[in-house]
Amino acid sequence: MKPAKSPPKKAAAAAVAVKKNVNRSPIKTVFPSTSSGGVIRSFETAVADIVISVVYKKPGDSKHGAFLKPLVDAWRDDDPTAQDWYIDSILPRRDDTTDQPMKTAQGLPYIWQCIVTLRGNTEETPTEIGKQLAASFSSFRGADDFHKTFQFESDSSETPPGSLNRYLLDRDCIVYLKKVYFGVKKETIEQSDQILNEFFGSPQLGRRILSQISDADWDEQPW
Repeated sequence: MKPAKSPPKKAAAAAVAVKKNVNRSPIKTVFPSTSSGGVIRSFETAVADIVISVVYKKPGDSKHGAFLKPLVDAWRDDDPTAQDWYIDSILPRRDDTTDQPMKTAQGLPYIWQCIVTLRGNTEETPTEIGKQLAASFSSFRGADDFHKTFQFESDSSETPPGSLNRYLLDRDCIVYLKKVYFGVKKETIEQSDQILNEFFGSPQLGRRILSQISDADWDEQPW
């Protein structure tokens, strides 16, 4: 992307009704009760279709990410055992203060991944989704006898739910903006304060980020 430019001031945008285009899948549940591999906390986001889950190394620990590489590799390699996992993508977790990936621990090079789920319906809670992920991960048997159990710890959603860029990098927020509003023109998105709030936390920031993308790139690139 090109360096950010300060956009010209605009009048407050009117509410724009934009149709979503989201594929959903049903949830299935079998709950583990131990956590040798880590604990899962799930988060409602301001984008009602999306729940973010983060795996921590141990209960009560907010500074260390769990070791998930065998699980991530299995999911990305389309391992048959990972086909039913309730995951849409696995992406870098955003650092709290910058648009940079968070590390699993201070001083380590490993990126802390988070799990993105497109919920099957708006009645599915972060708790149900987190428990399903814990069950899926706990049932996995990998190479070199890798087997860990995972436990759902909590629905750690903020009140009100945080914007998507609270958890994901700006580029990944754009990916999901295009996925949820597939086929919608960038100009139309820029006119919706509500959508920009949900994805970027404010209409001003959302417009500034989108202003760096040409209309041609918006139409052609998946981001």
